[in-house]
Amino acid sequence: MKNEVSILEIIKNESVETLMQIVLSPHEDFAVGFEALTRGIDPDTGESIKPSILFEQAKKYGLCVELDKLCIKKAFIEFAHIYKHNASALLFINMECCFMEYLNTSNYLVETADQFAIPYENIVIDLSSFNLQSMRIVDVFIAKYRKIGFYMSIDDIGQDYFNLDKLILINPDIIKINYLLLNQLESLQYRKYLPRFLSSIAHEMGMVVVAKGIETAEDFREAMKTGAQFVQGYYLSKPSKLSADEIDAIIKGFKEREQMDEYFDEKQEDSKRNTLAKLIRFMDKIKEEIDGFYIGYEGENFHQIFKEYRFVENCWILDKNGIQVSDAYINKENFAARNLSIFNISKKNMDFSTKELYVRLVDNILDIWITKPFHSLLTNNICIGVSKYIEDSEGEPYILCLNINRSRFRKEEE
Repeated sequence: MKNEVSILEIIKNESVETLMQIVLSPHEDFAVGFEALTRGIDPDTGESIKPSILFEQAKKYGLCVELDKLCIKKAFIEFAHIYKHNASALLFINMECCFMEYLNTSNYLVETADQFAIPYENIVIDLSSFNLQSMRIVDVFIAKYRKIGFYMSIDDIGQDYFNLDKLILINPDIIKINYLLLNQLESLQYRKYLPRFLSSIAHEMGMVVVAKGIETAEDFREAMKTGAQFVQGYYLSKPSKLSADEIDAIIKGFKEREQMDEYFDEKQEDSKRNTLAKLIRFMDKIKEEIDGFYIGYEGENFHQIFKEYRFVENCWILDKNGIQVSDAYINKENFAARNLSIFNISKKNMDFSTKELYVRLVDNILDIWITKPFHSLLTNNICIGVSKYIEDSEGEPYILCLNINRSRFRKEEE
């Protein structure tokens, strides 16, 4: 590989390639987002050029902005194909201070997003490689782009024992804890307690925690234990060109791994049976309270449920075909009401016909279905999903779906 690359020729010929790395929800069957990662292609040999060499040459010849513009354009081109199949997916774009300074007086980012019809709220800016001396530039950038809908993320938290100050100064929507960098540090105590500390603060403030650099099953276990809601790394998939089928295959392959159940604090069998019995009785009571509801006015019933039963985190209603006919109502007493769209909250007309909450009722001709415990994306608590047949004011069957905080339910129903 040549130490010197013709950066001017690369930019002129747009000789870069953008790969996508999936950001996944381990407890749900959807890709939260995709981080755009760019590498150069040598115009003469066709060999791959590391990003570090590419940007080093751009800096040397004063072409950082031009290279960044090209990388942004290529990221949108690649993401546009994904967005067509998954309109809730987020595009993560890395951005350094020099390009933020340019964007403070330029509309290039907005114009490019508009060109490819990507909503601003589907774009996350991964902020990295800046210091306190450049905070004025960063502050102006965040104020400008957050106002119109872009999300802000702090990338690579845990690197070299810093970035904690940035969490306070920026108040990001998302934080990425980089386990690859964290594992390189000598201090075992730092590696052990920093993710727990950061995740705890983030959940209290309504931030999203992404565990990045997950390369092994052990990394994944630790990330789940310390409170990460989403994960990213080679353990899930390498950066690559991703079709809709390939994304589905990654998700399916991950969810088939047997270790998922070990992340939950399972109790003894008799305790589980007791909880299930109480859930069945509780849902019978809820059915009595909500039966006869009017489509379009179910919110009044749900708000009453939240008021009386604080362990209920959110509710929604499906029709007999598995299509969501109500909004997804959230008990905001249990959640810092921020960034709801990131959590992929279900909306009207969403299809649940292949989901467990629907399939188990229909296929098994059951009256109620109770899922295995899972991490709530809203609160990071361990929850149980419950679905049960109810009837509307015309006597038509519908399915009521609730997510219930398991530990709070057990405590309040003792």
